Formats: sequence, structure tokens, C-alpha cells
Amino acid sequence: MIPRSSFSLFLIILCVSFSLGQSTDGVPYTKYGIHDIDRIRPVECRQRRSALMAKMDPNSIAIFRAQEYANRSGDIDYRFRQNSNFLYFTGCNESNSTLILIPDGFVLNNGTLVKEILFLASKTKDWTGENLGTEGAREILGFGSEGTQSIAFPNDRLKEILTSLLLNTHILYYTPSLIETLIDPVSDIHFITWRESMKNLQEKYPNLNVKGISTIIGEMRVVKSPAEIELLQKAADATIAAHIEAMKSCEPGMFEYQLQAVVEYCFTQAGAEYTGFPSIIGSGPNTQSFHYDANRRKMQSGELVVMDIGAEYHGYSADITRTIPVNGKFAPAQREIYELVLQAQQAAIDTIFPGTTMMDVEKTAVKVIAEGLSRLGIARDSSDVKKYFPHRISHFIGLDVHDGSPMGKLIPGMALTVEPGIYIPEGSDCPQKYWNIGIRIEDDVVVTDEGRSVLSAFAPQSVEDIEILMKKKGIGNQKVGKE
Repeated sequence: MIPRSSFSLFLIILCVSFSLGQSTDGVPYTKYGIHDIDRIRPVECRQRRSALMAKMDPNSIAIFRAQEYANRSGDIDYRFRQNSNFLYFTGCNESNSTLILIPDGFVLNNGTLVKEILFLASKTKDWTGENLGTEGAREILGFGSEGTQSIAFPNDRLKEILTSLLLNTHILYYTPSLIETLIDPVSDIHFITWRESMKNLQEKYPNLNVKGISTIIGEMRVVKSPAEIELLQKAADATIAAHIEAMKSCEPGMFEYQLQAVVEYCFTQAGAEYTGFPSIIGSGPNTQSFHYDANRRKMQSGELVVMDIGAEYHGYSADITRTIPVNGKFAPAQREIYELVLQAQQAAIDTIFPGTTMMDVEKTAVKVIAEGLSRLGIARDSSDVKKYFPHRISHFIGLDVHDGSPMGKLIPGMALTVEPGIYIPEGSDCPQKYWNIGIRIEDDVVVTDEGRSVLSAFAPQSVEDIEILMKKKGIGNQKVGKE
């Protein structure tokens, strides 16, 4: 149970957390329209690039493309979010940019040997604001700074240099920034875009062996640096604040989207640029849908609401879930299931140590839930357990909320979720008092040398803490719009 005083302490920690990393190091960030200076430092991105090149084959290059804008409707695009791998290796948050890594080096016309080239748009100031240009790439991102074998060029140099590289390279690590398949249902034509791109590359440069690099990058990204863990903590802190305010605001008669508004207000107020994924606010029967995100239903007294949410801070996403009673008081059957899920989660988190595996963590939770469901008369055998607890309980988090990586033993620096759940649809073969109960509890955990650290430890979790907090009023109680 979290002591009452811990909520006040959390708010103090939250304020301190979002004031960290504010030294400018003499760099004129605002000159380039940059106001967030608590980002991953250029030296760390450079170390990542060096580490990747050390893993690449001889006579090879790797190419990474920035994310392009995606059209939403008419002449309106979706809000831009950088490609995770490109951001990881460059720190650059602009579209229309390309990174080329050349472990063996490339000699420029002036005799300079370079191993890293960043191509980006020339510096301009347009309707969307300022961009870096090559000067900003040097001052902000460190490309071309003294003592490095890197350089930044405007995009008009890309074709010339890339052609020379591809003609003289044996191995290309590259994944096209294209969707895999385009289908026109009227003409019934299927375009396998990725395959066509690879085919054209091989025809144009028959000397090339095009290879994937996602496994190598996954192994790198899964272990977080202290700077990355700090950003994950900031994302978690924003998400915890959102959960606390949503709990205070929740009441019968509210729409799910009104709780969503409270949540995402808190994200923005804390400085998070995005949601890490569409906010899941599922009440009543919607608690049975794991990725429900329509958030349009009116919540009723006596129901539960699952809030699976995550702020994204400078590219790093939290993923924290709490389940609460809409009216602020758990019914006896709801409390039984809730405390079983909580017991399973806490047992699973206690399993996390260097050397254990995600499967070890999951087996611990499954065992607790199986015993509990049997004791409550809900499950009769192992097949019944899977019916009510159908999903895995962990995934890695980082620059993607579902960070991919090879499965293996946990090591310090890995960040993962622990999220057991029980879902009992209406009409299930169990006592009726448990029907329509869906409960998931999820926390973000970092593996440490000694065991683990729970980034979301201050998010209220016990029945008592949730019920006490829900007696208070929050910003969401001032309703605007539909009734």
C-alpha cells in the first residue's frame, strides 16, 4: 500500500524530474527552433553509431531514412513522429533526412575520410518553423564537430555520394521506408512495394547483397542507457499524474472520452509530445477488449473502467494500466478479481532479476491466477485459465511501446511491462457475479544489477488507495459538451 504522504512526494518528484537536463552546454538551441534540451546527447548517439558499425560486415554500408509525413485527409498530414531507428542513431527529428554509415570510411573530394554522413534539408524558416540545416546538424547533433569522422550535407548531395557508395559496396544494410503492400481493390492489382524496391536495387547494383539489420539494432536498443531510463521515467511520471487525475475525475455518467481528455491533458501539461499509443479507456463490456480505443461509451455506476495509457516523452513511451470502479467503490466480486490480479502482478515483478527470463515472469503470474480462479470456482482446469487470462504479460518498452528484441535472459538496463489481466465476459461458465469483470494492472519495470526498479511505483494500485483517491474531485469533473 502507498502511504498517503507518498502522493505529495510524487508531485514533488514529478516537478523535479521535468526540470532535469536543462543545461544548454552553450549550444544555441532556440536558434534552430528547439526548446526541449533534455534530450539524448550527441555523444551518446555517436557511440550508438560506432557500436553498430563495429557489428557490420567488411565492405558494407547502412542506410537509414527519416520518417516522411503521412497524409491524413486532403492537404492535411498527420502530426509528424520520427522513425525510431533514425531517431536512435541521429537525435534528428526532421523528415526528408538520410543517415549513411560507412565502417570502412569514404574519402570525399577534398581528401577527408568520413564514416558517418547525415543528409538533410537546407536551413529554412517556413510555415512550420525552423529546421537544422547542416550548421544545426553540427551544433545540435554533432555531425562534423571536431574530432569526429562525420559530416552533414544538404540533400542535393545525396544522389551523387550514394551512387558512388553503392557502386563500390558489397553489402547494403537497408530496410525501405515503405508499407509492405499496396492493394487497389478495383483493378485488383497488388503492389509488393518492399519487394519491388529490393528488386530494383539488385538490378541497378548487381554487386550488392542487401541485408536486414533489425536484429542487431534490436539487441542494441533493448538495453537502455541511464539517459534513456531518465526519459522513460519522465514518460512514466506524466502517465502516473494522468492516472491520479483520472481517478479523481471519474464518476458515473461521464463518457470514456472525457476521461481520455483528462489523461491527455496531463500528458501535454507534463511536456510529453504524444501518446505512445491510442489511449485505451474501456468501461463495462469494453473492459473485455484489450485494445479498445473508440472511447465513446457513457460509463455507468457499478461498472469498471480499464485505463491503459502511456505518455511519450522525447520518443520514449510509458505503458501503465489501472482498473478502477466508475463509482469509486469496488463491488465484492470486483474486489476479489482485482486483488487476485494484483497478487499475480506483484509476484511476477518479484521474479525479475538479471538472468531470469520473461517466460519465468509470466509463469509466476499464471500460477497465481490459476490457483485463484480455481479457489473462486471460476476455472476448473488449465484450459479455463487461458480462457480468462488469454494474453502475455510482458513486452519491452522504449522508443516503441512494444520494443522488439530477441528473447533471452533479462539483463540490467532492459525495460519491460508486467501486465496480468483477467477478463470474464457475460455468459461465462462461472458464477454470474463475476460476469463483465475485466481487470488489467500494468507497471513499467527496469532491470537493475540488484533486481528491478518499478518506474510507475507511485501510480495508486491498492483497493484502499484507489477508493480514497476517488473521493476527491479532479479537473474532469468540470464537464463540457455532451451529456
